Amino acid sequence: MSESAADINRSIFNEEAASYDDKHRKLNERLTRELQARLDFIGVDWASDDEDSDDGEREENDKKPRREVRLLDYACGTGMMSRALLPYTTQCVGMDISEKMVAAYNMRAENQGLSSDEMHAVLGDLAAENTDDTLSSPELFNFDIAVVGGGFHHFGNPGLAAKRLVERLKPGGVLLIWDFLPHAPSHGHHHHGHHHHDQHHHDGDGSEGKGKEPSAHNIYHSVMHHGFSEPQMREIFTAAGAGTDFKLEHIGGGFTIAGHGQRKEGQQPASGAWEDETQEGTGNEDGDDKDKDKAAFRREVFFARGTKGGA
Repeated sequence: MSESAADINRSIFNEEAASYDDKHRKLNERLTRELQARLDFIGVDWASDDEDSDDGEREENDKKPRREVRLLDYACGTGMMSRALLPYTTQCVGMDISEKMVAAYNMRAENQGLSSDEMHAVLGDLAAENTDDTLSSPELFNFDIAVVGGGFHHFGNPGLAAKRLVERLKPGGVLLIWDFLPHAPSHGHHHHGHHHHDQHHHDGDGSEGKGKEPSAHNIYHSVMHHGFSEPQMREIFTAAGAGTDFKLEHIGGGFTIAGHGQRKEGQQPASGAWEDETQEGTGNEDGDDKDKDKAAFRREVFFARGTKGGA
């Protein structure tokens, strides 16, 4: 029987974890800049947002206790979203279905000298019909912000995923998503990004997909949605309970994704067949080499945010 999308994605990203950051460095750097430029748009009462303060104000602020701000990074991958927002939070908790991505997230945090209280990831699938009992721990609730970076279009039921995330926010907490605006399907692609928890396409045989090689056909079908419009996202946020102060912002300049999720003939994922690059404006500042991969295509990206009611 064919594998479930969740099994396919777990296998793919377990194989890709070791090389993921190097292959997607330019894209992640740009997304980090875009996120950090939109702290006011995101709308969290951050633990620290005094980058524009002078030295005297910063020194005085350093003496004050920081506000506790807890972030849940779902489908976290190696932790780009967490690292981008880490300076403004007191704790980042990642969650992913890929064991090796969770390990890479935790290794990155350890290499930064961070304690597990400051940044750590756990294995889990919130989009499963029945979530694991280990995800019921009180430490996995009462977050100030929950984020999904580039994985939303892989969820079989994005509305359910959003609802499960909002349930883990405190009243007044923020749900933040970045993903693609609507686009035409690209045969054979599946997203580079943060990882694809789809509980609605199981084999029916309980297989976890161990030791299997995902087919190109199944990889294509791991993309469940070819982007989202603003009305779609508004509806999802509202139904999930985070429709208050909903906003969606289109990130200008677009993203050119080279070899986006496509395996070259005879290669495994870890061989470097999947790469992405970004273009900003028309200056091609990120050095897109069109001769390197003729399969590059362009995507328009948005950030969407909404606040959980009941504050």
